[in-house]
Amino acid sequence: MLSCGGRLERFGASASPATASHRLPLDVVASNYDDLVHTILIPPLLCSARVYGPLLDTVWWHGAVSIADTRNDDSIAAMARRLLRDAPEQFALLGTSMGGYVALEVVRQAPERVIALALASTSARADTSLQIQARRQQSQLVEAGSFDALVDAAFPGIVSAHNESNQALQAEWRAMALAVGPDAFLRQQQAVIGRVDSRTLLPEISCPTAVIHGANDRLIPVEIARETSAAIPTSQLTVIDNAGHFLFHEQPGEAAAAVANFLAKVA
Repeated sequence: MLSCGGRLERFGASASPATASHRLPLDVVASNYDDLVHTILIPPLLCSARVYGPLLDTVWWHGAVSIADTRNDDSIAAMARRLLRDAPEQFALLGTSMGGYVALEVVRQAPERVIALALASTSARADTSLQIQARRQQSQLVEAGSFDALVDAAFPGIVSAHNESNQALQAEWRAMALAVGPDAFLRQQQAVIGRVDSRTLLPEISCPTAVIHGANDRLIPVEIARETSAAIPTSQLTVIDNAGHFLFHEQPGEAAAAVANFLAKVA
């Protein structure tokens, strides 16, 4: 097994359910600063740091927070190396979608530095040939100057069906996508297309791991999350109802509670 970090706890079906509220009291002071953990958040494809807005207070209450740079590299391995260069000696990781691909690569490159791992709305599988073809077509559209149109066309697929007409969610999606921009998007697409299949890595992960997924995710079906969680010996799976791929914004309270429960078991 890959020995992840130094603090290990068995996560599994017997783990207690999340009880921490995402609404944290303002006067709470940590009783033991040694229990605090530095958490690195890795954004998804075409998402800026604001994708983690609904989680920041929850994560910050457990220690320092930083957001990984996913805009400047054209391979998942290079994104992971950049994260490791900038990171403290040990840390917890939360990666969403493409960020999950990066998180798994970080574990592959430096398992001893990762004390806990959360994988949200993601997969350990590589892209299929059809998915690669679709990504290349999207990249061609962006290269032809249709970035804004692609951003708007992608929105219905990232949310659950009942949120397709939610203008507030669409505005959030558009704002973070525009902050990433077309050039970084093209690099990210190249990175995602070229990623390796990480399923053989999963049984070797030994640090506390949370797998969090929307029940109505249409980009990465929830069955993939179940597959991932079942393959990691230390994993706890949380499926959030009425949420698609954009789950932190679709169901912020439930998502924050799942992350709080995860970090409480690490600290």
